[in-house]
Amino acid sequence: MARSTLADGQLGITEATLISGADVPTGSVSVLLTNVSTAEQEVYLTFRRAGSTTSRRLMYRALKEDDQFFIRNLPIQPDDTLLGYAGGGSAVDYLIFAGSGELG
Repeated sequence: MARSTLADGQLGITEATLISGADVPTGSVSVLLTNVSTAEQEVYLTFRRAGSTTSRRLMYRALKEDDQFFIRNLPIQPDDTLLGYAGGGSAVDYLIFAGSGELG
């Protein structure tokens, strides 16, 4: 059985929305980040709670060449927003899965 992919793309150099909680049927998401460049990339994920105009840093990670990082079961409510960006821009791919992201 395949994972349920909710969103995918590349992180830009400026903070942008990756997914809104309204697009998440399970109440949690898992995120796979992959550095597709030949240089180390700084990656930032931020979280904005419902009604807030301020993003809070969820994680920072320096991903080495071809490195991956997986975040599992991040709770997200319908009015929350997950955002992200990378220092190099267009060098880090992301996949967002419903729930744990495990193969079922």
